[in-house]
Amino acid sequence: MKPRFGNIGVLVLMNVIWAAAYPATAIALHGMTALFLTMVRLGVGALMLIPFLWVGSRGRWSMKAIWMALGLGIVGFSLPVYLQSMGLYLSSPAMAAMSIALEPLATAVIASLVLREALGRGRKWALAVAVIGAWAIAGFPTIGHLGYLRGDIVLLGAVMCFATYNVFSSRLVGMLSAPTANTATLLAGFLGVLPIWLLLGGKAPRTWVHGELWALLYLAIMATAVAYYLWMFAVSKVPVALAALFLYLQPIIGVLLSVWLTHTALSNSFYIGSALIFLALYLGRDRSPAIA
Repeated sequence: MKPRFGNIGVLVLMNVIWAAAYPATAIALHGMTALFLTMVRLGVGALMLIPFLWVGSRGRWSMKAIWMALGLGIVGFSLPVYLQSMGLYLSSPAMAAMSIALEPLATAVIASLVLREALGRGRKWALAVAVIGAWAIAGFPTIGHLGYLRGDIVLLGAVMCFATYNVFSSRLVGMLSAPTANTATLLAGFLGVLPIWLLLGGKAPRTWVHGELWALLYLAIMATAVAYYLWMFAVSKVPVALAALFLYLQPIIGVLLSVWLTHTALSNSFYIGSALIFLALYLGRDRSPAIA
């Protein structure tokens, strides 16, 4: 499958939304716990899309589809969204950027092993170049740098969960449809978090600050309901490994957003890393582009 221009636009838009989710998460965590943030994100996202459980579904729900939706909801939403929130709180922005870079690599490897998607020489080169580019954009961080080892490990855990979801979500879309699969996994993720939140005391913010509330709404509506719908749509149209390559746009967009908000200057490593990532997207445009 070669991607059409419209599918490329969907992938770019999805990554713009997800890149903005990182500063939004940092703002939201000032006034609430990571567990509460995770629960609200998944609950509101599922509620917004609830009609899609039936509308647009390709057929009746089988037990296999139900169990896959439940599993993907927990592995793809409950665990990684919580781990990512905690990792952002415990680690550094540089390692958060690198965790984004590792997700496409993990996704492509799992897709190759599980779905038997042939990476091809071009996409192997693309992944390697993109990882180096993202590392450069992040400022060449190392695991445990500045004493953030615990947070770094938590972020790596989130990466593996997201990668697993990225791969197997394409199978669920094949059984149902993109909107139905997305809604089902969001709902399952919410149901996985709710009892844990209740058992741990059901802590919620006593007062709401406007910035934190707007950040929470953005994360629930745009970064969860909208962005994950776009992902489900994308993986139904293009190979998972190719869709994963576009996740490397997030470090570039994230840095540009940070510069815009904090008025800091761009480093030389940002330009080098951005050039490498765009080169990787070019190399990964087809399964076997000609390279020497």
